[in-house]
Amino acid sequence: MNRKLLAALLVVVLVTPSVGLAASNPDLSATLANDTVTPGQETTLTVDVTNSPNVYSDSYDPSDPSTTARNVHLTMEDGNAPIEVKTATQTISAGGSSNMQTGTTLPATFDIEVADGVEPGDYRVPIHAEYDYTVGSGGVRDDKSREETLYVTLHVEDAPRFEVVDTATTAGVGDSGNTTLTLQNVGSEPANDAYVTVSPQGSQFVVNGGDPVTVAVGDWATGANRTVTVASSVAADAEAENYTVGVQASYENANGVRETGRSLTTAVTPLAEQTFAVSDVQSTLRVGEDGDLNATVTNDGPTTVTNAVVTLAASSSKVTPKRTEFAVGTLAPGDAADVSFPVEVTDSASDGPRQLQFAVNYWNPAGDARTSDDIPVDVDVAPERDQFVVTPVDSTLTAGGGRTVTFHLTNNGDTTVTNVDAKVYADSPISAGDDQAFVPSLAPGETKNVTVQLSASGSALAKTYPVKMDFQYDSDGETKLSDYYRVPLRVTEPSGQGGLPIVPIVVVVLLLVAAGGYYYYRRQ
Repeated sequence: MNRKLLAALLVVVLVTPSVGLAASNPDLSATLANDTVTPGQETTLTVDVTNSPNVYSDSYDPSDPSTTARNVHLTMEDGNAPIEVKTATQTISAGGSSNMQTGTTLPATFDIEVADGVEPGDYRVPIHAEYDYTVGSGGVRDDKSREETLYVTLHVEDAPRFEVVDTATTAGVGDSGNTTLTLQNVGSEPANDAYVTVSPQGSQFVVNGGDPVTVAVGDWATGANRTVTVASSVAADAEAENYTVGVQASYENANGVRETGRSLTTAVTPLAEQTFAVSDVQSTLRVGEDGDLNATVTNDGPTTVTNAVVTLAASSSKVTPKRTEFAVGTLAPGDAADVSFPVEVTDSASDGPRQLQFAVNYWNPAGDARTSDDIPVDVDVAPERDQFVVTPVDSTLTAGGGRTVTFHLTNNGDTTVTNVDAKVYADSPISAGDDQAFVPSLAPGETKNVTVQLSASGSALAKTYPVKMDFQYDSDGETKLSDYYRVPLRVTEPSGQGGLPIVPIVVVVLLLVAAGGYYYYRRQ
């Protein structure tokens, strides 16, 4: 009988709640503040976690440690959902406290990326929870840890979605141009009244002067492309490497509500700096003469230039281009053009190497005027030389006689000279009866005869005398006067062969005249 009573009392104890038990242990649940995403979207999910234990008594105290979850750690997992979780385990807290009493809701945030091309629908996402709590009543309590899995539902909806499929730019390093971006609607819904905004992401590659620019692209069907073009510029110290720009599309959804697509970044590679090369430099520059400087200018790329003009500048006033520009027009990358500049070298210049500067003025593909960097070239200036070579052909005179004297006149220069007016300057005992001669033209290396009338006085000694000559002539559209040329002229004594001795005869005649006069005077 006592055993039956003891068993009955035991049953009553087991089925009757203890006086101190007013609620169950912590009970966590999770919901999403915004559960809607689109395929390919990168977003942040806010998970609201609530502690809702079962309460058995109206006198329950929410701060009861047996229903308080402490040190709550949450880890979002992808499970079978088409997402990639970017955020590690989170510890949730509020006001510096990580205790979640009964009825408390705390948020946790997780960055995710939704897979491309995923089918719209609802997907269950697991969240692994770990926390501490206390069990027991009265003065007997025990701290415990618990792990459990919470679930939230993620809704993937039909929506437009955009990707950058192509980029190109005509802007080169240190220059400006246009950048084109092609985007595709890879989503499952069309976008109405769409706009694309392009934003700079740094100072080396800049769009729209450094400010975002928005371009209207209209209605945008699924699978369709839209291309936007924006002005761009590249810093002079930039490299021809990838630079990022920001891209974002906005549109009206099927309900007429304007929405914004996810922010995209894409790489754009500027062109290398536009350069030119100068090769095959040849010159006929010489001290005291006009010459030509010839060269080949090549467009080393990377773009086609138009209205190109090659310029030439010298650093010395003694070597001066007589024409400083040579138009070459359009040059595609790799194209070359031959240029030629007439250059004057003064008499006071010295021979040897000289440096001159080439440059190219041109229009870039955007139609902007640009000037290349200077391209230095070294040019040799040859020593000064005589324009003419004068060689006597028959230049012997007899003392007391005169005759026509012939000289060879050779053009020692590189260009044809015209209207060559030769003049002879003779000093006693040489005199010139006809001191000028004229040659219509002389080609380079050509020789023609120059004749003048010269005579030697009877007192001239038998030796070689210098005769000076200079030449006035036309060359390269200018009239010039040469230096003096000293030409040797040989004088010989009169020859006694084949004639009477003139001097003795004159003396005899004078004596006879004197004697005859004296005889006539005596007879009178």
